[in-house]
Amino acid sequence: MNARQGKAAARLRELITEGEAVALLERPSSVGPYIQDKVRLHAWLVKVDNITKTTFGADSPHYSQLTPILARDDPSRADVVRAIIGILTGALDDLEGGFLQGQEHLIAGEILDSVLEEARQLSKSGYKDAAAFLARVVVEDALRRLCRSIDLPDVGKAADLNNALRDAGQYSKPQWRIVQSWLDVGNAAAHGKFDDYTADDVMRMIDGVGRFVAENLRV
Repeated sequence: MNARQGKAAARLRELITEGEAVALLERPSSVGPYIQDKVRLHAWLVKVDNITKTTFGADSPHYSQLTPILARDDPSRADVVRAIIGILTGALDDLEGGFLQGQEHLIAGEILDSVLEEARQLSKSGYKDAAAFLARVVVEDALRRLCRSIDLPDVGKAADLNNALRDAGQYSKPQWRIVQSWLDVGNAAAHGKFDDYTADDVMRMIDGVGRFVAENLRV
């Protein structure tokens, strides 16, 4: 679990504890039991909505379970609050079990695949320089994501990130050399040194980067 995920897990634990306290505020009334402290309840619900949506995404199973409960049921009842606590507990378990990292990598892999496909089509159409530049963008983004996944700094030059991932044992020295060769092609494209590489070099780069993304961002 990286630092961002650890922070999210800590926040989920806080909201689970707070939710249990909110549920205990339920009191009987002539129309049935309800939580009388509406301000505290509403504040908790806003925080629950925010952490679930920002951590797992609006399309995640966790957020998809939360929204119909709030739309259908009266959240001022303790049983509804406890149902929401159950969602938070499941979300925390998934987060601590490494589910979020896999989800982030899967989404990232799909996005980068689409950019690589655009690069491939450009290269096939004779635009090797634009294709090389796009493929280089994918390499750098993948390196930054990999650094974040193992708590390495994700700022700085792409070559420095590649060095850091090699030194951390994320991949072998031969793989490091291959990544550096991709960066060299991409840098040449970015600086107008179009004669430093060929169309075949670019296609090999695109194919290699595609495999790299599949192996490292689809865990």
